Amino acid sequence: MADSGGRRVTTEAIVLQAFIEIRQGRSPEQVLCDDDLNQTFLATCRKVNASLSEENCNTTLLNLRKANKLAGLSTKVRKKRWPGGDRYSTCVGQAARLMERQFDVNVDRILCNPERRCQFDALVQFMEPGAPAFECRFRALTLRKTRNLRPEPVGQILRATQSRIIRVDDLESMSAEIPEAPGVYIFFAENKTLYVGKADNLRNRINDHVKTWSFREMIAVRQDRGPAWLTFHALPLEISSRELRAYETELIKSRHPEHNRAGKQAKEYTK
Repeated sequence: MADSGGRRVTTEAIVLQAFIEIRQGRSPEQVLCDDDLNQTFLATCRKVNASLSEENCNTTLLNLRKANKLAGLSTKVRKKRWPGGDRYSTCVGQAARLMERQFDVNVDRILCNPERRCQFDALVQFMEPGAPAFECRFRALTLRKTRNLRPEPVGQILRATQSRIIRVDDLESMSAEIPEAPGVYIFFAENKTLYVGKADNLRNRINDHVKTWSFREMIAVRQDRGPAWLTFHALPLEISSRELRAYETELIKSRHPEHNRAGKQAKEYTK
């Protein structure tokens, strides 16, 4: 793409100028997460180059910020603190992690791509109906920036054949939809990871949990604060017990589950 003087105009230059024009004193993250601002930003980019994709423009904007090329553009309109933000952190994080496993994408790539962003929004709404999309997207970026979504290398290497989130209240009726395959699973509620486990047969192991008194007590304690959820990641049948154990250990260290002894120890160690 060339300007009126015949000089080549890069995507970086187009995105930078569009951001300056429409930002209204806001940060790149706010422009990315706010639907109206983002559409104005994209339209401004496409006035210069109509072929630019939404993902390309959004990704370039975040990369400019990461490369410190927006340092001279101070944020004058700060995002106000969302009172309910902490309540939804775990659900937002679980949605991001699930998509990471399914599509091999990080939070930035999820939010820069319109299709992935819609899928992320739908997952969060499934767990927390009525949660504001802007706030949840911004929370996902904040979790990433504060290193609460650090890479989990074992999970990235051991690609899941199926990943899903199910409401705990629906587990008995949806038991047949849980694969009889090896994998790992996570019980969580609100802003707490409750329990992480591994299984040679996910359906059998999760059914065992549902039938036990201690499990029902664990979930009952959370019910007055909102529903509890299960995420599972089914893995290839040929996975070794050593790999499965490594995946579980990684999740315990990363998520600090409330009812895993190792999770408590890991949390104390990282304080």
